[in-house]
Amino acid sequence: MLHKVIIIGVIFQLASANLQSRARQNFNCDDIVNNQIAKEFEASQIYLSLANYFGHDRVALDGFAKMFKHSWKEELEHAQKLIEYGLLRGSKVDTPSVPKPDDSIWLDKNACQIVEYVLNLEKSVNSHLLKVHKCGESDPQLQDFIEGEYLKEQVEANKELSDLLSRLERTTMHLRSDGSKTALCDGLGLHIIDQELSKKFA
Repeated sequence: MLHKVIIIGVIFQLASANLQSRARQNFNCDDIVNNQIAKEFEASQIYLSLANYFGHDRVALDGFAKMFKHSWKEELEHAQKLIEYGLLRGSKVDTPSVPKPDDSIWLDKNACQIVEYVLNLEKSVNSHLLKVHKCGESDPQLQDFIEGEYLKEQVEANKELSDLLSRLERTTMHLRSDGSKTALCDGLGLHIIDQELSKKFA
């Protein structure tokens, strides 16, 4: 019996040894890179949920649907790049468990609130990317990869969403009877912004 246990132990050790990358050098950020891959997939699921919501015939905002469909594909590409990079560096890439978004939460939000939600999502993704970058303090190649492939694009996305939110608020501004102003995030102003987005993401 002991002889069998020893043989099984040796087999497992050999199997583990076979999974050790020969290409791996100076890479110690497996967990945080895997977490970033999961975050990119999670963000892509949220964008797919939003694309479906805005594309529904009772919402019918085709421009927003196209924008979020574009973002869905973009986040999938981000995840794929990280997977390929992890494999390049000899990392053990985990297959992430991606939670299903709650599609019903959009029903209680107007367009401005949804754009603000997405802006906060992008900031969260960016914050974690900065953690990946920090993990690579002793790995210049990892930092170069994150800087070249992600950081500039994330900053631009944050600015683009911030601009979109400001334009939405401005074009849907309503003057109340007491003289105060409020953004309704609906009506003709929303339609105009949606048409702009439809052309941009055609």
